[in-house]
Amino acid sequence: MDMEKDRMLGDAIVNFFASFGILGSLIALFIIFLIDSMLFPTLPEFFLLVIYLTNPAIDWGIVLVFVSVVSTFIGNSVLYWIAKKYRYQWIDKIVKKYSSLLISKDEKILLINRAIPILPYAGIFIAINEWDYKKSMFYIVLGGILKFFFLIALCSFFYELFEKGIAQKATFLLVIITLLIGFFLSYYKRRNMESYF
Repeated sequence: MDMEKDRMLGDAIVNFFASFGILGSLIALFIIFLIDSMLFPTLPEFFLLVIYLTNPAIDWGIVLVFVSVVSTFIGNSVLYWIAKKYRYQWIDKIVKKYSSLLISKDEKILLINRAIPILPYAGIFIAINEWDYKKSMFYIVLGGILKFFFLIALCSFFYELFEKGIAQKATFLLVIITLLIGFFLSYYKRRNMESYF
């Protein structure tokens, strides 16, 4: 299952940097979000909460959200600049056709994309559709801040409401539900789009 492979990669990254303590956790999270924004899914929200659970304090959560948002911003920016510099007609054609089927035809889709992941390689879409870079990055950062803080806040709430063991189970249940909803909505939307190609 793809989800299992994505998780295994994230596990490998987290385990590799585990011996470096707090700094290692931050580097691992940064790399996971960078890969997710540039190459392929790595279940970043799952690892955001896994790392948060090592020290479920609000200040640690704020640092993790900051690292996640910065990594997402950098990954999408790098992809944007690569797509701007190296344009291929066949990629342009695919992106334009895919974009014409989206709910929103402008930068606002990037905010929706954080809740319903239907737009892979967002940096490429920003470049090829000639969306405003600053506005696009604003929506990417805003979407990240809202979603990641929500997950951290909910996780923190579970820790205050329940004892440690139950709180961890509730948090992982939250992550699984979030991932399943995202995958279901993404799959459903993509399946509908495939009929147009």
